Amino acid sequence: MIRVHLPVDLADAFQTPAVLEVGARSLPEMVAALEARYPGVAHWLIGADGQFRQHLSVFVGGRRVAALDPDTPSLGNGEEVWVLRAVSGG
Repeated sequence: MIRVHLPVDLADAFQTPAVLEVGARSLPEMVAALEARYPGVAHWLIGADGQFRQHLSVFVGGRRVAALDPDTPSLGNGEEVWVLRAVSGG
C-alpha cells in the first residue's frame, strides 16, 4: 500500500480523505486505483496527452516526477505520493 496526499479541493470534490492508501506499484497503477475507487478522478489528474495535468506537481519520496509513464520508479510499500497544485506567479 502507498499513501497518497491529495489537494483538499480534489478530496472534497470526490468525497474522499485528503490522505488515503491504495495498492499500487507505479504511478499509472496509482491513478487506476484512485479511478476505480473514485470515478472521474483520473480525468482531474491526467490530461488528454496521458500526462499529469500542467497545473499539478507530483512528488514521490520527496522528489518531483516530471511525467507519468511506465518508466517512472516503482512505488514501494509505504511510499508517500504527494499531488500538489502547481504554484506560479511573481
